[in-house]
Amino acid sequence: MNPPASDYSLMRRAAGRRLAAAAGVGALGLAAFVAGRESIPELRVYDGFWMLLWGTVAVVVVAPMVWRWPRERSLLAVIAAAVIGCWAPLIVSALRNGIPVMARLKGSWMLAGAGVVGLAAPVGYACLWLALREHRPPRQS
Repeated sequence: MNPPASDYSLMRRAAGRRLAAAAGVGALGLAAFVAGRESIPELRVYDGFWMLLWGTVAVVVVAPMVWRWPRERSLLAVIAAAVIGCWAPLIVSALRNGIPVMARLKGSWMLAGAGVVGLAAPVGYACLWLALREHRPPRQS
């Protein structure tokens, strides 16, 4: 006995949302772990934590503005906000301290784990957005 099609699709959607939430929490957990592991307190280098903080701020600012948009378009906006928010602190730091931007990004990538944080954080925010937003097919007229 198989459940009716609508019940089965609801169970699959719920399982997919739980899987997306778990993947999002895992990706953000990995980003936080790497940020802590690769920070250099002796030199006051906390690039990973700054990236996570400003990525979170960017997503929190953008999320209410795009909540009513279609899921696919709002997902792109959240990912763009997360990427910009993650990398902006490093660029601002380079400009403020007179360091060439590419040298600052490369140094952070090599020494402070910015490569992992800068990739894992947007993936985590995207997965959490997919877990929060339910897919609604377009209405037929």
